[in-house]
Amino acid sequence: MTRHQLPRWRRWGVAAASAALMLIVSGCGLVGVRLSDEAGGPLRVGAQPSMGPEPEPTETLDPALVDHTLQHVTFTDRCPARVSIHVPSRWTGNATDTSFNARPADSGLDGPRLSVFCSESFSESASESVSSLQSYQFSDSATTIGAERTGQAGPGYFWTYEAELGPEEAWSLDGPTSAVGSVVGYPIAGKVYQIQFNYYFATDDEAARGLATASIANLTVEGSAIGAPQWSSDAGDG
Repeated sequence: MTRHQLPRWRRWGVAAASAALMLIVSGCGLVGVRLSDEAGGPLRVGAQPSMGPEPEPTETLDPALVDHTLQHVTFTDRCPARVSIHVPSRWTGNATDTSFNARPADSGLDGPRLSVFCSESFSESASESVSSLQSYQFSDSATTIGAERTGQAGPGYFWTYEAELGPEEAWSLDGPTSAVGSVVGYPIAGKVYQIQFNYYFATDDEAARGLATASIANLTVEGSAIGAPQWSSDAGDG
């Protein structure tokens, strides 16, 4: 059967609605993790749960970050989380009260992009906040998760992933699309905040994939290092 993709403008509308739905659902404190064999759930391959807290970040720079620039993102009081992320040096970014976005200066509408969102969660714990967003991150059953890792980061919790998106995902580009990102729940001053980091790029864009995996592997939130899995692309090289 021929699959008809939604027009680009309709996918953007669906993407915006999807992001809003994530915030509404997380605000209600709904907890749930969709299993791979449930209807609509993505197929998971090579899950790598972590054990124990993540190590403290060091001053040693990952050689993979040679083409990145460190950005310290500070949101408003609506989201007091302090975020540090290495953004590809040739990308341009802009920030709002609760988000940060970046993309190559010369890219078109379907070029690679980075999106960072922060909001308050009404879940009772950081892990519940992550589980809530994790269960709604993807909606197309054709989406496959090639690598993922969950674990603690200081008092916070994270889920970091690498995925190949199905064509009906809200954030899919006009063609095979990959995503690399992390969802972080972090308690600050008695409240839990959720921060989402997502890179989207064409599946055959190996340069963008390398920039994205290096960036996501070196995140910090409130000074706590966010863990990353062994990327599926790295496993293939081995």
